[in-house]
Amino acid sequence: MKKTAIISIAIVFVLMTTTFAVLPKAAADMPLIDGTSARLRDNVYPKKTTELSAAELDTTPSDPVPFNVDMVNAETTANDGTGIYVAVLDTGLLSNWVNFFPPGTVNIDTADGIGFTHDVFFVGSGGNFSDDGHFSYGPLRNDRGFLTHDVGNPNPPPNPYGTGLGSGHGTHVTSIITGYHFVRGTVDTFIRGVAPKVTIIPVLVLDDWLVPDYIDMVWKLYTGGTDEMVAAGIRYIGDLAAAKHIKIIINMSLGGSGYTQEELDAIDYAIAQGVIIVASAGNSGEAGMGWPGAFPQVISAAAAGWTQEYGGGYYDYYWWWRDVPEKLNTNNYVYDLTTGITYKNNWQTYLTDFSSRANKALGQSWKDLDVAAPGAAIRGPYKGYGTGQWAYYAVWGTSQAAPHVSGTAALVAQTHPNLMQAEMESILKKAATRIPMPADGAIVSDVFGAPAPPYPVYPYYWNDHDAGCGFLTVDEALKVAG
Repeated sequence: MKKTAIISIAIVFVLMTTTFAVLPKAAADMPLIDGTSARLRDNVYPKKTTELSAAELDTTPSDPVPFNVDMVNAETTANDGTGIYVAVLDTGLLSNWVNFFPPGTVNIDTADGIGFTHDVFFVGSGGNFSDDGHFSYGPLRNDRGFLTHDVGNPNPPPNPYGTGLGSGHGTHVTSIITGYHFVRGTVDTFIRGVAPKVTIIPVLVLDDWLVPDYIDMVWKLYTGGTDEMVAAGIRYIGDLAAAKHIKIIINMSLGGSGYTQEELDAIDYAIAQGVIIVASAGNSGEAGMGWPGAFPQVISAAAAGWTQEYGGGYYDYYWWWRDVPEKLNTNNYVYDLTTGITYKNNWQTYLTDFSSRANKALGQSWKDLDVAAPGAAIRGPYKGYGTGQWAYYAVWGTSQAAPHVSGTAALVAQTHPNLMQAEMESILKKAATRIPMPADGAIVSDVFGAPAPPYPVYPYYWNDHDAGCGFLTVDEALKVAG
């Protein structure tokens, strides 16, 4: 099977086909299985909002800057990304994207938005798409469009409610860069992003295919993208930058366990056109970085977090709008409600355990991992694969770290639009060295230990260089750029 570049999502589910009235009658009795379960993919950890009381729903926080934007100090600069484009190569946007990114507030370039995919079809044996050989795929198509599949068939009309099989991963990534409209209870506000006035070019290079398998007699859901899809998206942006003479940052919150020359050539081509390329490092921990993040010429992002996540032990729903200290190298305390023990941390930041590190056995150098950025409990509009409804999820992953880096690069490019890839990478790495992440470890309140508060605490450990050069902030990047 051709190598796929899989986004950082690994949700396995089983549904009955009675959910899908549009399925062909011949396969009406087939159950649905997640066909990606036998394929390589990274993990991301989405968590839906905790159920709230009426009082919590109606409480308007005083500061609508989320902690992750505050951590990178994006709100302290006058730069907002005006005139800079960010191409989000991902799953596209949910069909109700205007609810999150209102025109006039967020700039979405629908004219240049595009989608790349293949047709996938049952062949029975010898196919080149699935590991079992039951499926093959056709030539690359560029008429897919940039809207996520929101209902349970391969090519439906948009569904305004955002339900269906497709993923909201690209929508969540975009929301980190631009900010998004947030409504819950009587709270109705706009949440600030890292670079709120950039223009987003949605490029769908990760798709989902629902196909009937007449041997196993099941519907199979495949997710991800081929090298051809990803490479085509990169080349498309390179062509666009050259033709329109615009500065574009590519954000790729995706990755796989290997690479092809086709992918590498596309990256080098886009860089030659003046495009800046940022990619997630991967969510495989010590197993190694994913590609394209592992390419030396790509700016890679590791996933850091705030040690005071979920209130540092004292949970309330709006903790994610709390103020982060300006000095990240300060002490803080985490209280374990289950044991009554208070722990001291030396830093406000920590490195997540899933964030990929360079693996020498894969030919990766510690120098290939560039910077760290927030990638833990980042709130935003999201939807997993399946028929579930979108919601405001907290999501963990280097997929969430990358858009912080892309947004920072856009703010730097606003002042210095002629910067090329190597220059931008040098600036961001030098800026990150000013906020190192020494391997002191940290104690963090962790939602994965309980379905609801009180949340237990867990220790996190990492080694030098596991976070790249250090933690990236906007103010330090602008200082280095001059």
